[in-house]
Amino acid sequence: MNKPDIFWQTYLNLEQELKEVAKYVFVADTVNVHRNGQEVTENCESQLLTFSPHIADLLISCCVQIEAISKELYHNNGGTKPRGDNNIFFDEDCLKLIDQKWATHQKKVIVVAPFFNLTKDENRILRPLKEAHKRSKVYWAKAYQAVKHDRIASIQYGNVKALLQAMAALFLLNLYYRKDRMLLKFKEINKQSYGIGSSIFSVMPPTTDQLWYGNIPIVSESPYIVKYKDSDYKKIVEMQQYDNNALNKYWRQQPELYDPDFNQIIQSEEKKKETDPNHRIMYTWELAKYRLKKQLPSTLSFYERKDRLLNSEAWNCKINQNNNHLNPDEITPENIDKEIEIVGTRWGIDIELKYNSLKWIYFAMNDAICEVYIP
Repeated sequence: MNKPDIFWQTYLNLEQELKEVAKYVFVADTVNVHRNGQEVTENCESQLLTFSPHIADLLISCCVQIEAISKELYHNNGGTKPRGDNNIFFDEDCLKLIDQKWATHQKKVIVVAPFFNLTKDENRILRPLKEAHKRSKVYWAKAYQAVKHDRIASIQYGNVKALLQAMAALFLLNLYYRKDRMLLKFKEINKQSYGIGSSIFSVMPPTTDQLWYGNIPIVSESPYIVKYKDSDYKKIVEMQQYDNNALNKYWRQQPELYDPDFNQIIQSEEKKKETDPNHRIMYTWELAKYRLKKQLPSTLSFYERKDRLLNSEAWNCKINQNNNHLNPDEITPENIDKEIEIVGTRWGIDIELKYNSLKWIYFAMNDAICEVYIP
């Protein structure tokens, strides 16, 4: 018996029921009305608060599934209470452990179905498990308890809004229970659909921020994380190392390495990196900026500095000429130092490209294979 498939099929059945509701209830959070001869958009909550005994039944069915799947996740992920224990609570025990393991309070579920006309982020981008482990702290859980314990007096809580949020919670829990694993090219990660078969919901794509440096998965608002396949990341590292060796050979030959003033700049950059691990020291850029400033000392007159700048290798390098820069007539005593800084950086990039093929970047950002998975 494949438990994830059974839970997923039940979810899809409930999703189909919700789609049927949307045939007869126009699910929207705004309406267009005429005011003073013009058509304007106004807020409208009444559609989301539409209730019925049928919607209440669907809410209860959905939340029964939330209870069941959260208990399965609890037992599969280190829950200490044994199966069959009547004192296991789906919220205070199960959803709490799930949140501790995966930070589910951060995870976003997005309503993507075109037949839900939701424009407000609060209705369209949901965090359905935020504080869900605290008893009756979330809207859908309060509605579920109200309808379950007093159907007649609480029938108004069996509404579209509660059902939609509960379904989003059930969708997210199913993703964690299924633990689908995908192999994608890096360039396909943000193009991939993360609805995983749902026609109503999706989740955020995993964060890939500079994955090619370290191959360290990043926990984000998506339930998924991503890393390169080990074999492809090894290839990226080898290509980076080839480029680095060529650049390092050039670096070791530069006379500025014996200049105390330049070494002070490098030491300052290294201190920044100590306090901020994400700070990257661009050695060649710093070298080029320093070299250009030495060629254009502030002791020279403005006109001589400007003339030297315009005739310098830095100004005429390919990277600077192919990017926006000031026209000669636009360079003034007030902005020349800023322009020297910009041109120096571009010269550093130009120098780097002579020794650094950067072929690894194309491979890393396009064809390298990544694993996308629930951690």
